[in-house]
Parts: sequence; C-alpha cells; structure tokens
Amino acid sequence: MLEGPKLHDLIERYKAAMFTVNRRMTALLRDEMPGDLTLDQFAIIQYVGTRDDCTSTELADVFCVGKSSITAIVTRLVDKGLIVRSPDGKDRRVLYLRLTEAGERMGADLNERIGSLLGAYVSAFDEAEADQFIDTYEKLARVIMQGGGEASGGEEWRDFMKSIVKFRWAVLALWLAVVAGLVLTAPNMADLVREKGQITVPDGYTSTNAGELLHERDAQRAGDEEGGGRGNATVLVFHGDAALADAQMSEIKAGIDKLKAEKAKLGIGSVTTHFDTPELKDQMVSKDGKTVLALLTVNTGGRELSEVREGLTDALSDVKVDHYYTGNWIIQEDVVESSQEGLHKTEYITVIFILAILFLVFRSAIAPFIPLVTVGISYIAAQSVVSYLVKYLDFPLSNFTQIFMVAVMFGIGTDYCILLISRFKEELAHNGGDKVDAILTTYRTAGKTVMYAGLAVLVGFACIGFSAFSLYQSAVAVAVGVGVLLIALVTLVPFFMAVLGKAIFWPTRGSLEHKPSRFWGAMGSFSLKRPLLSLLVLAVVLAPFLSIYKGAISFNSLDEIGERYDSVKGFNLIADSFGPGESLTTTVVLKTDKAIDTSEGLAMIERVSRELAGVDGVKAVRSATRPTGEAPKDFQVTQQVDTLGSGLDQGAEGIGQVSKGLADASKSLSANASKLSGAAEGADELVAGTQSLKSGIAQLESGLKVVQNGLKSGTAGAGELREGAAQAKKSADQLLAASRKLEASYKQLASGLEQLGAGYGDIAAKQKALADGLADLGKGIGGLGDKYPELASDADYQRAVASLGQLQSSASQLAGGLSQLNAKLDGATAGLKQANAGLAQAADGQAQLSAGLAKLASGIGSLQSGLDQAVDGQGQIIGQLPGVTGGLDKLADGQRQLGEGFAQLNDQLGELTSGLDKSVNGLDQVSGGLKSAQDYIGELSSASDSDLSGWFIPADAIQRADFQQALDVYASKDRKITTFDVIFSGNPYELETMKLIEPLQEAADRGLKGTAYAAGSTHEIGGVTSANNDLNEISSADYARTVVLMLIGIGLILIFMFRSIVIPIYLVVSLIGTYYTSLAITELIFVRMLGHSGTSWTVPFFGFVLLIALGVDYSIFLMDRFREYRDLPPQEAILKAMRNMGTVILSAALILGGTFAAMLPSGVMSLLQIATMVLCGLFLYAVIVLPLFVPVMVRTFGEANWWPFMGRRSGAGGDSAVGRMSHEA
Repeated sequence: MLEGPKLHDLIERYKAAMFTVNRRMTALLRDEMPGDLTLDQFAIIQYVGTRDDCTSTELADVFCVGKSSITAIVTRLVDKGLIVRSPDGKDRRVLYLRLTEAGERMGADLNERIGSLLGAYVSAFDEAEADQFIDTYEKLARVIMQGGGEASGGEEWRDFMKSIVKFRWAVLALWLAVVAGLVLTAPNMADLVREKGQITVPDGYTSTNAGELLHERDAQRAGDEEGGGRGNATVLVFHGDAALADAQMSEIKAGIDKLKAEKAKLGIGSVTTHFDTPELKDQMVSKDGKTVLALLTVNTGGRELSEVREGLTDALSDVKVDHYYTGNWIIQEDVVESSQEGLHKTEYITVIFILAILFLVFRSAIAPFIPLVTVGISYIAAQSVVSYLVKYLDFPLSNFTQIFMVAVMFGIGTDYCILLISRFKEELAHNGGDKVDAILTTYRTAGKTVMYAGLAVLVGFACIGFSAFSLYQSAVAVAVGVGVLLIALVTLVPFFMAVLGKAIFWPTRGSLEHKPSRFWGAMGSFSLKRPLLSLLVLAVVLAPFLSIYKGAISFNSLDEIGERYDSVKGFNLIADSFGPGESLTTTVVLKTDKAIDTSEGLAMIERVSRELAGVDGVKAVRSATRPTGEAPKDFQVTQQVDTLGSGLDQGAEGIGQVSKGLADASKSLSANASKLSGAAEGADELVAGTQSLKSGIAQLESGLKVVQNGLKSGTAGAGELREGAAQAKKSADQLLAASRKLEASYKQLASGLEQLGAGYGDIAAKQKALADGLADLGKGIGGLGDKYPELASDADYQRAVASLGQLQSSASQLAGGLSQLNAKLDGATAGLKQANAGLAQAADGQAQLSAGLAKLASGIGSLQSGLDQAVDGQGQIIGQLPGVTGGLDKLADGQRQLGEGFAQLNDQLGELTSGLDKSVNGLDQVSGGLKSAQDYIGELSSASDSDLSGWFIPADAIQRADFQQALDVYASKDRKITTFDVIFSGNPYELETMKLIEPLQEAADRGLKGTAYAAGSTHEIGGVTSANNDLNEISSADYARTVVLMLIGIGLILIFMFRSIVIPIYLVVSLIGTYYTSLAITELIFVRMLGHSGTSWTVPFFGFVLLIALGVDYSIFLMDRFREYRDLPPQEAILKAMRNMGTVILSAALILGGTFAAMLPSGVMSLLQIATMVLCGLFLYAVIVLPLFVPVMVRTFGEANWWPFMGRRSGAGGDSAVGRMSHEA
C-alpha cells in the first residue's frame, strides 16, 4: 500500500490533473448540450435509458443526492417531453421513469456527439495505454462506490443505522432498563429546585459580601464562629378590615408571646414588636390602626424552608386575626411552588396539544403516539440525568430548567419526528414497502437534516454554559435534553419504524408528502420580483415596534406569582399601610477594625446615617443612633448648646443676684461698722458693771454676816435688824433689775450675732454654688474648645475664658474670707451664749437672794416666834452669795472675750468689705463674658441646619440600658460590625429603586471620610434591592457574552453545513431582527397595555436563547433545500425551496408555538412573557421575515451566496448536483 511522501506526491499530481480534466471536460461537454439541457439532465436521460423500471429514489441513491433534487430535475425533463412517469400496475403510488421517443433520440444523438468528442482524446493513447487508463479509472470508480460513494462518513452512518435496525429489540430493552434505573434512583427534581435552584449572586458582589458580614455577626450572637446560621428576615403582618380593637390586639400579643415561647422549636432568632418597645409603635402600627407588624429573624437550622414555614403557620393557627408571613425567602418559596404548579400544567397541556396536532397531521391512530412516546422517554431520561448532575456535580438549576426542557424537547422533538415519519412513509411508497431500505434512506436524507438542526439547537444552549450566572447556566440542561432526544431519534424511532412498518399509518393510506405552500410561494415571488418593496414592507411591519421599545425590565418577584399567595398579600398590606420600603429593607453593613460603642464611634454612625438618609429616594434610616428612624435631637450639638445656653442664662441671672447680694452685704457691713464699735464699747461697760455688781455682792455678804452674827449673839435689837434687812432687800432688788436688763441686752446682742452669722452662712452657701457653677461652666466652655478647635482663635471666647478664670480666683479668695469671718462670728456667738448662761445663773441667784431677804424681813417681823428660823435662813443666804460671785466672775470673762471679738471683727470688717467689692467687680466681668458666650451659643443653636453643627453623645449615655439595647440590635457582639436599615420610598423591586444602591455606597463613603474609622473599615449593601441590582449587572454582562458565544457557535454550524459565510451572516441578521421585534411586542403587551413596570429581567436573555436556537432550525430547513437546488439559478432555487418547505416550516412553527403556548396558563409571569415572546418571534420569522428577507438576500448575492466556497460542492462531485451529497428535509 502506498504511503509516505510517495503517496502525497501522487495525490498532488492527481489533484492537479483532475482539476484540469474536470474543468475542461465539463466545459466541452456543456458545449455539446443542446438548448437549455444541463449535464445533470443528460446524466439522468442516459441512466434512465439503460433501465427498464427506474424510480426517483433509485436515481437519488445512484447519484447520491437528495430525492427532492432528483424530482426537480425529472420534472424539468418531463416538461420538455423527454421523460414520462408511469404508475405501477399493482401500486399506483409507485411511479416509474421511462424515456419518451424524443428522449431516446436525444440520448442517442448526445451519445454519438460525446463519443466523437472523447474519441479524439482517447485516440492519443496507444491500445495498451488506453486499456490501462480505463482499467485504472474503473478501479477508482469501484473504490469510490465501495468506500466513498457517499460523503465522508456516509457509509459509517448507514452501517450504524443498519445495526440499530438489526438489534432493535436490544436497543428497546436497553432504553427501558436505563430509564427505569434512572427513574428509580434519580434525586427528586422538585426538592433539588428548592435546595439548589434559587437565584444566587456569585461571590465578590456587594450583596454577597454583605451576606457574609451578616453571617459573621449572627455567628457571634450565636456564640459559634463556624455556624450560628444566617437569619432570614421575616415580617408577620396582622390586619383587620377596621381598626383593630383591644381584644384583637390582646390576641395578637398572645400569638407573638407564643412565638417567643417556642423560639427554639420554630427556629426564631429574634422578635421585635411595639409591645416590647413602645417607641416603635409609629413604625409597626399603621396610622389607621388596621395593620400591625412584627419583625422576626428565622433560622432554618438545616430544615427545608417549607417545613420552617409550616411550623410558623401552625404556631398561630389559633389566632383569628388575619395574619400573613412575608419576606424575600417566603416569596421565593412561593415562586418555586408556583413554578412547579406551572410545570405540571405545561406538561399536561403540551401532551394534549401535541396529540391533537399529530392526529391532524398524520390522520392515524398510531403515528401520533410515536413522537409522544419518543420525546416523553427522552424527557424522563434527560431529567433524571440532569438531577444526577445537579445532586453530585452542582450542575446549574433553576425554576426555569424543567419548563424549558419540556417546551423545547417536546417542540423540536415533535417537529423532527414528523419529518422522519413523513419521509419514512414516502420511502415506503417508492421502494415497494421495504422497511429497512426506507429507514436507511430516511436517515440518510431527512435524518441528517434533523441531526444538523438538532446540533444547532444543542450548540446554542451549550454556549450558555460559558456564562457566569447560575440562572443562565441552568438552561444548559436543555442541551442535555436535546442530546438525549437526538439519541432517541436515531434509536427509538427506527425501532417503531422497523417493528410497525406501514401499520404506523393505519387506517389512512394517503401520501404524507407536503403539498407546495402557496403562501410561501407567493411571498417568495413577490420578494424576488420587488426586492426593495419587500424590504419596505418588512420595515413597515418591524419598525413601529422597534421604535417604541424602551428596554424596561422588572425584578419584581411578586409579579411572578400574583396575589393568590399569602406572601404577596402580606407585602401588599405593608406597602399600602406603611409604604413598600418597610417590607423589604436594604441593609448597609459596616465592619470596622475597632469597636464603635464609643462617643467617637457613635458620632461616626450618626454621620453615616445622616448621609444615607440624605440620598434622594430614601424614606428613613434606622441604626444604632436612630433605632426608630429619627435622629435623637438630644445629642445634636445645637440641642446641647441650646441647653447650655439656658443654663448660662440661669447662671448669669444667679450671678447677677449674687453680685447684688454681695453689694448689699458690703453696704450693710459698712453701715454696721459703727455698731460693732459701739458693741465693743458696750461690752467694756458691761465688764465694769459686772465688777461693780460683784463688789456690791461682797458688801452684801459682809452685811449679812454681821446680821447673822447679831442674831446669833442676840445683841442687836429687832428694829435694827428690820432696818438692815429692808436695806439689803432694796439693794438686792436693784441688783436683780440690773442683771435682768444686762441679760436682755446680751440676748439681743446674741440674736443679732446669730442673724449676722446666718446671713454670712447664706452668702457662703451661695458663694459655694457660684464656685461650683463657675467650675461646671469652665468645663462646658473648655469642652466647647475641645469639640471645636477653631474657637481657640476666637477673641470673644478667649476673653470669656480669662474672665472666668479671674472670677474663679476671686471666688476662691472670697470663700477663704467668708470662712474666717464665719469662724470669728461662731466664736463671738459662743462667748455670748456662755455669758448669757452666766447671767441667767446670776439672775436666778439674785432672785433667790431677793426672795430670802423678803423672808428675812418677814422673819424679823415675827422675830419673837421664829428667831431660830431667821438664823437658819440667814445662813442659807450667806451660803448662796459665793455662787453669785462666781457667776459674776464668769460673766466678766465672757464680757471681756466679747469685747475682744468685737474688736477683731471690727478690724476684719474692712477686709471683708473690700473682698466683697472685688467679688462684685469679678461677677460683673463674668457676666460680661457669659453674655459674649451666650451670643455665640445663640448663633450656634439657631443654625439653619442642625445636623451640620455637630453631634455628640456623652460616655455615660452610652451605658444606658436603652442605648445598649439598640447596640445589641444593630451591632455585633464585639461591636465591630454594625448595620443600617435603609427604607426606600419606592418599591424595593423597581428599577429606579435599584439605581439608589450606588448613591448609598457613595453616601457611606462620605460618612466615613475624615473619621478615625475610615482607614480600617469596609462596608457592603445587602437586601433584595441590592441583590437585584447585582443581578442586573451580572445579567447584562452575561447577556452580552452569551449572545456573542451563541452566535459564534451557531454561525460555525451554519458555515460548516452550507459551505458559505454569506448565508450564515444574513440568516443570523434575520434572527436578531426577529428577536428585537418580538421583544418589543412583548413589552408593548405587558408594559404599555397591561401596566406592568417592565418585562421580567429574565425575558431578554432566555427569549434570545430560545428564539435563536429554535429559529435557526427553520433557517436550516429552508436553506438546506436551497442548497439541494444549487444546480438551478439562485432565484429559481430559493423559490422552489420556499414552495416545498413552506408547509413544513409553518407546521413546525405551529407545533413549537403550541408547546410554548402551553406555558401561558402556568401562572408564572416570567414564563408568560417568555412564551409570548417566543410565540411572537416564531410567527414573525415563519410568516414575515423568512419569506420576505431571505429571498431578497439570495437575489442580491446571487452566486456569491456560496462565498468563499463558490467553486466547491458539499460532496464528492464536481460543479453539478449530480454526484454530491444532499440533505433532504
């Protein structure tokens, strides 16, 4: 066997020689053809002339072309009167081809002329060379027919189909075993959709990062750094038709208390209500009193979401007040449930619709069930395969996966089955009922068209796997389904064909060949004759829709399922009663490198809160510093300054009063200076009087002793005694009066000193309060300096600080003087009290003396009867006199001390008066400084924007229980992660609201800028609005990437199939134009007519994938037939292809459209919109775009349609259709 360089050299020589011979010989032979007879037609005439009974099928096999190409050539020869069709005597459906007399003459003449032409060239060889050349050429023909008579791979394909038919029962058994095994062991798809089919944002986006930070916070709260679970925000809505009565509120509270009691069982992490926090009443009870909210954090704890939800619902089964749970996770759970219900509806409707269409198409009781069984088994097997891939390989999955698999597999699967079964019946009619031959021919022609079309769909959906978004990737499952379907089409359908044969079409016996489409024929003729007008009509149809297309999309999950679900009812109640933003808040999560529970940290939080609240479209912001959504005014600097200003007003007023009191005291002291001097002199006189009194007492004592002695001796007479007693009593009475007067003076002086001491004590107390107030004022003014460093350069502020310092110094000096003065006054008062005690004791003795003298006089009067008694009484009196004398000595000492005290007091009074005058001057200066401070503070407190004037919270306020409670809610356990709940004015799902995420990021940056927390912090935004914003960004990027990849993949398939670059380009252009127009029509229906905010955000992507992948099938059906007629002029070929394929394409569009129409009753809004778009697209493409646009392009490019392969054919032949491979649809 030849190989290596020698073989390569021979091949190159052969190619060069073959090119020259074929090109020149073809041109020579064409010159010999009479009139408009082509070489293809001559070849047919020559072959038919050698056969008695020849059929079109036989010609197609011999010349290795599609039967439609042979039929077209034969029809032309029939029209020329060169061939006649004769029906078989036994089966009139079988037509034999025979030459007419004119055909026989034409054949004989051409054979003669061609023989003369070839003879001239063969005669150039000698006999040996000629024999060798012919033998070699015949051998090449045999080799080609045995191994390469068909296109590359054709024989292998035929052998493969023979094996399928031969082992058909084994194939069926294998299918049944595999499907049974898959069904019995495959994971439940519905459970997988709930577990892994939710829409998630990939890592690296802000909503995902925020979720991780919240997870870290929750883990801290749960005390488990590795777990703890991420709480699902849930809103419990209670509602009544009228304002809720007290009894209903009590019932609601009891229900909430039950939830708290069963927190561990239900997986509830926290419960927030206005019952526990009355400050939240405005936020959690509607103004009309009809709606009450409770906020829950629910952890699944590894349980299914449906199980968690069921537990929450059962816990409140006894509460009669209408109540609903809502929240993003509950809404998504309802979306899953709705999609599963929609899937089942779609499956049932699809089966019924397909059966109805198939009965109409086949008019048979058996044939309709072959596509249904084939596609049904394929779907079951593919779904099981996908479930395994999802379970064990994390294959992407979504709510759309199963529905799209149903729609696409049943749609194209039915179309492909119709093509195969229809062609099978045609072949049975042409080959005398040979089932095996009919199957092989069917799959050699129509089978390959189906494979190419299916491959285009498979590639289209497989390209989605290159997207980054899991939702989009989930459509790759359709590619898996299409792959399984193609396997079933080449294994199961041949089984039914081989087993049932003609019985498939029982009871009908008519032909299933599609009649030429008059509609497509008319459209094609119009487009070819009037191309510009055709394009104008196309523009008139498409342009109006494209001109009004706005690209409005919606991320509203509520539209997906409608108001029949409680989650949607609850959301709408919140939106109506509180505003839509209350139900699904957006959370800004801030993580810092140091704790935020400090004055500085909380000031930063308030600053960020203020910036977030300032974003246009934000209704309120809740954070650690504003848990109710409103900023606490007590901590605003303007409010604190206003309070300080009020204190300064009171301080200034008090200082004024103290200044006036001190001035009055100074005047009073100056006025009383002379009185103090008089009091000192009076004290000296008192000392002298006391000394005189003491001398009198001494004389009295001497006299009394004399009397006593006289009594004892009896020498004195009674008259003398009486006179002496009378004189003594008189002296005693005088002394008693003087003592009483002195005692009264002392008491008056003591009272005055006590009043003076009390006055000075009051002054001292006020002075102390003044000193304390001045100290606090100093701290406050110093705090202002610390808070606002710019005051350090303020002159008024510096003067106030200096005056305050002088005042504090004067106050200290005054305090010292008052302290000394009060000490002296206390000493004087004590001396007076001691003197008063002595005087009282002396007066009492004098009173007793007077009483004794009285008794003495009486005794003397009765001397005769009581001399003895007089002697005793006299002794008693004498005995009392020393006590009186001692009291007078003490009194004298006290009087001397009093005099000295008055003298010292009089000396210090000048100093005190001078100090008071200085204090008055100092207070006047402080009052002036306070006035300046009041003016500045007044300007600060009256600032137009109180937020811009500063915010400060004292350290002791942070430790309050209410503040700690707010920190527990809005901060992590280590106080390094804090959250801000942002409530939007608009619907959280709306696109306009989603646009606020970026401004929120910028606002958070502004709030952190310039703070001590800016360097080591990170902030992210979570919540459904942020997640949808990320999804919008992801979907936009993925959409562009997937579109490019998908168009490239399908374009390569078309280039390979048609051996052209031009045809794929304008086919892709036609598909893209159809896509945008159908998208515009869908927006017109759902947005402008039905009032939705936009089409679902998934519609543009999935609509593109479905419409392009499925629409390209119709392009392949049409252009593959056009390629079969390549031997004809392009305009004639496309018109003939359109007439033959119009009915096929319209029927296929009807069936595929019907499967998507089955999605309309699903109740899932996105599916409704996708189905509407695909239906519009299929109608536009099959009825308007293909028949108007493609013929114009074919006419425009002419032979350039096949550029850059214009000189080549899609098979082994040369220039003509004879000898090339073609794919029959």
